[in-house]
Amino acid sequence: MEFQSVLYETEGRVATITLNRPEHLNAIDMKMPAEIEAAVTLANEDDAIHAIVLTGAGRGFCSGYDLKQYAEAEGAHVGSQLADGGGAWDPMRDYYMMKRNTEQFMSLWRSYKPTIAKIN
Repeated sequence: MEFQSVLYETEGRVATITLNRPEHLNAIDMKMPAEIEAAVTLANEDDAIHAIVLTGAGRGFCSGYDLKQYAEAEGAHVGSQLADGGGAWDPMRDYYMMKRNTEQFMSLWRSYKPTIAKIN
């Protein structure tokens, strides 16, 4: 998998996953949750890796979701349930959309290998 929002590097027995959107203080975009999960899978499947470090590029670890990316986008807002003409906001649709991201982030928690957050 080619990563766009994270970097995956190994050195010795450590895999480092770097949130790589420093110009946005590593705010979470639509790609980042799946890329984190893919990077954790790579580390878990590599017998040479014994630990995972999660960090952020630049001066911030992670500023949360990139709300600016969605709020200032032209046309229908990607990630919004109204983007597909869904009408009124539905809390259950919202839950299902966000649950996928949460499950992908939780790959860090469920990892077979110890995971360390290196906060900058």
